[in-house]
Amino acid sequence: RLAGTDRGMNTRTGEENYAGFDVVLKRRGRGRWKWAVCAAGGDVVMSGTECSRAAARYKAERALFLLLCASASRVLSVGEEGRTTASGLLRR
Repeated sequence: RLAGTDRGMNTRTGEENYAGFDVVLKRRGRGRWKWAVCAAGGDVVMSGTECSRAAARYKAERALFLLLCASASRVLSVGEEGRTTASGLLRR
């Protein structure tokens, strides 16, 4: 496997695996910026367009933050009891 393609923590071995993400900003025409958050393999995870570079950078970094928060909460919920429902919510 490529480095950075696994996410979360392997609880059996205690080995930590981190996902690698890139934020990409591209100018598209006059006054348009396209942003994307890409996984380590190059797959686009989230994307959008904005009118200014600053707004595109903000939205891309916000999307990355939300993506990391969501993956961290999934790892924590799996680690607490070891079982989750299909939607990723902890079953008690």
